[in-house]
Amino acid sequence: MAGSLQDQLLGAGLIKKQKAKNIQTAKKKAVKQSRSNKTKLVNEATELAEKARNKQRRQSQSLNDRHKLEAEQKALQAQIRQIITLNSIERVSAKASDSALAYNFNDNNKIKTLYVSPQNHDSISRGKIAIVTLNYNNADEAADDYHLIPASAANKIKERDTDSVILLNDDAVKKMSEDSDDIYADYEIPDDLMW
Repeated sequence: MAGSLQDQLLGAGLIKKQKAKNIQTAKKKAVKQSRSNKTKLVNEATELAEKARNKQRRQSQSLNDRHKLEAEQKALQAQIRQIITLNSIERVSAKASDSALAYNFNDNNKIKTLYVSPQNHDSISRGKIAIVTLNYNNADEAADDYHLIPASAANKIKERDTDSVILLNDDAVKKMSEDSDDIYADYEIPDDLMW
């Protein structure tokens, strides 16, 4: 099928010769007028194609950005999971030990309970151990989803995602350090004290 589209349409009988002549004369007039006005002849089909390409490029870019963000979030979750599994402190169950103490804490305005050893209970209160979770997006978390880890590991997790750290008593550590500095502040030092 050689020839222009107009010749092909004429051969197929889809347009008449008079209509083809009118199109040719209109095209010649437009070219002549653009030369006399020193303006550029605008091809609407090219402009529409360029707009469609730009729109497709923007959509592809936004899709790529979304995929990149999702990949970064998955990588962060993998890092958090690894920190928790490497630093997890074993808990005791209420049935296994008579010495297990219940530690109550707040998670999303719900009171949750973990059974821990007396040493861990004290360490949680002092801010040496933190309570973290892997599934912070899940509203119906079971007690098995909570983990005990050292405060240093919890701080690393907090840098990546604050929602994964459920309880870290930073205030207790600060208060204890302030109290230890000022433990004798209320007492006067006698003048005749000999070292």
